[in-house]
Amino acid sequence: MKKLLLVALLSTLTACGSEDVFDNDDKDDKLKTISSVSFSATPSDINSPIYNFSSVYTVNDVEQSTDDMTFNWSVSLEGEGQVTSLYPEQAPQYEFKEASTYKVKLTVENHTGEALAQFSKNLTISAEDIATQPLSPRAIIGITDRATTVYTFNSDSSSYSEGSLSQIDWVIEGQELSGPQVTHSFSKTGQHIVHLKVTAEDNTQATTATTVYVVDEITTPTAKLNYTKDKLVVSFDASESSNQSSDISSYNWDFGNGESATGITASATYPSEGPYNVVLTVASKEGVTNTKTETINVYEEGSYVTCDVLTSSSWLYKKTDERQCFSTSPITSRAAAESWCGARIQQYIDDLSFPRIKPTLTWQVRQQGNNEC
Repeated sequence: MKKLLLVALLSTLTACGSEDVFDNDDKDDKLKTISSVSFSATPSDINSPIYNFSSVYTVNDVEQSTDDMTFNWSVSLEGEGQVTSLYPEQAPQYEFKEASTYKVKLTVENHTGEALAQFSKNLTISAEDIATQPLSPRAIIGITDRATTVYTFNSDSSSYSEGSLSQIDWVIEGQELSGPQVTHSFSKTGQHIVHLKVTAEDNTQATTATTVYVVDEITTPTAKLNYTKDKLVVSFDASESSNQSSDISSYNWDFGNGESATGITASATYPSEGPYNVVLTVASKEGVTNTKTETINVYEEGSYVTCDVLTSSSWLYKKTDERQCFSTSPITSRAAAESWCGARIQQYIDDLSFPRIKPTLTWQVRQQGNNEC
């Protein structure tokens, strides 16, 4: 059985001090300042994957006020690097999801972002810990809206099966915010970590973090479409479309059959077989648009492919050289038919007993017998 207090270790760092202005010997002496941070990790219960972390920052053995300090915690896994960044407070909580050895790192910074002290320690979570999973809330960050440097975040998907959430806290660029939805204007561009902590009525907690990349210029969105076919019915999905400076505000579809639709997903029923040009147009919140065109081939049923081999041989050889190949199973796309016919014509060339002028190839999709040449 584990002891509740797993580790309480002290890491000592030496930093440059300030000049001793009261020294009259004209020597440029420095006062040595010893700064340190102590760190402890305590499971919330025996064999629990939920751990409470705490720390104390001291200078010359005097505990310092935390008012002007930021405690940045991170959890890393060997081979994968940083798993997550914990909620930046003096005593955060974290629930481990898998049995493994993790490195927990703490960096104490002042209000200007200067690192005052660092500490890291390996922490082993056993299978027994994971097997005794306690009930805890779920913290999930959503983005309601964004336009260049202004983001609105929400905790709408956060929940707790044992009750309601009583407190929702955020830390963004060092600013502390509260509420299920918060808006923040980033002071600079680049990568930022957004932290969320939810607290339930029974005081159980959950934290999470997400990384956003902020830009201050209007960008052109990228339109991307995927589709699946079921005979003449095609389902479209534009969820992989993206934009850096803001959300995509609209998705417009032209199915190439005279019909159109809007929305991140859509479907179309085509009147007959054949190729159709589908056009997706996306627009960003700033009104910048971009399009993606995709040619799709639809078939009511899979068809057997006839591969007609024609040559420019003399009349003496033409009759014996020309032949037809028939697929043994239905083929449902033009690309697949071309690939199949290409393999057949190469087989035909390899089988020639003496050099021939390379035969030309024609093919068409139609129902045929199950004969293979």
